[in-house]
Amino acid sequence: MEESFLARTSNSKIVSHLKTAENMSRQALRTKGALTKAARSLFEERGFHNCRINDITERAGVSVGTFYTYFGSKEDVFRALLAQVEDEVYGELSSSSAGSDSPAESIAQTNRLYLAAFRRNARFWTVLEEAALTDPESAKLLGDRRRYYQTRTKRALDRWQQRGEIAADIDTEFTALALGAMTERCAYIWFVYGLPVDLETASDHLTQLWLRAIGLQDPSR
Repeated sequence: MEESFLARTSNSKIVSHLKTAENMSRQALRTKGALTKAARSLFEERGFHNCRINDITERAGVSVGTFYTYFGSKEDVFRALLAQVEDEVYGELSSSSAGSDSPAESIAQTNRLYLAAFRRNARFWTVLEEAALTDPESAKLLGDRRRYYQTRTKRALDRWQQRGEIAADIDTEFTALALGAMTERCAYIWFVYGLPVDLETASDHLTQLWLRAIGLQDPSR
């Protein structure tokens, strides 16, 4: 049966409405992306406290009212950026868990990925440390990041300990905390303060320290 004019008209309106909604959604994503990109560049240039919402909207080429369509405050856009960086760093670290589970290879791979991700985002980590001193939510997110990394490391140490690959008397919780703090601080000194270092060399030295701390030797040496 031939479709009626009314049906054709109604369907046409539905299709038109869907296309309009899709275009609006794409525009919204572009606008939000422009705001987050502008915010990140300004945070990295000026620091968390010296960046204003007006600065962000001016660089993104939108109005202040448009900013509040997507974010409730400067802290909100900052936390959205932190989530993006977290996804990059820990997405890579999580993907590494599918590889070898030998302690030496796993530690070496994780250290390389962590240092590479930290180096790419070094300027943003500087802003994060600043924000964490005054913004409780940013401090919580920073603490959550460290606890995640520590828990992940402790699980690996527990697993290797149960298999008899590392000493049974190692306190895995403290060891995970101490070695993680060492790695993070070294990354901060190298890539935030700008101490010249080759990433592969740095990763190798850290890995040797990790292995010695848990009583292992690198089998490749």
